[in-house]
Amino acid sequence: MAHSVCSAERARMLDNPLRSLLIRPNRLLAPYVKPGMTVLDIGCGPGFFITPLAQLCGPSGRVIAADLQREMLDMVAEKINRQGLADQVILHQTLADSINLPDKNYVDFVIAFHMVHEVPRPGILFSEVFDVLKKGGIFLLSEPKGHVKKEEFDQELIHAKNAGFTCFSDKSGLMEYQIILKKS
Repeated sequence: MAHSVCSAERARMLDNPLRSLLIRPNRLLAPYVKPGMTVLDIGCGPGFFITPLAQLCGPSGRVIAADLQREMLDMVAEKINRQGLADQVILHQTLADSINLPDKNYVDFVIAFHMVHEVPRPGILFSEVFDVLKKGGIFLLSEPKGHVKKEEFDQELIHAKNAGFTCFSDKSGLMEYQIILKKS
């Protein structure tokens, strides 16, 4: 499995109007994200999901934008300041081998969109996500079929189950593997 991180130089590719038409973030997130929630976007990149997450969780909610690269978080900061969302979004720089969030059981929803294949030790990631989620919390995991083989995605699901997650719903499509995991 590949472990190279998408560089900040390629960020425009990750946050553009065409991608919004293909992925339709509001439609993807609306069934899971509600006002007042605390949500975590792991590997947020330049912030493709940050605005929709902030809108869905509303002013009483919080979005944690987590990324390994400071340059990506700087792009998110510029975006949220421009959109007046700075009070709702917490920027968090992860470590290379840890999401590095100290608290447990406080996040309602987590999204890891097209990034787990970049993580050198996914078992640790799944365990940490399990720890930060509240009981009943939802984890949306999505991987691109162009980069990730079915066997690799199945291995990620084994890591998820080993961490304690149950598979709630398979939303895989033509272009990606996508599953909803739940902390029971």
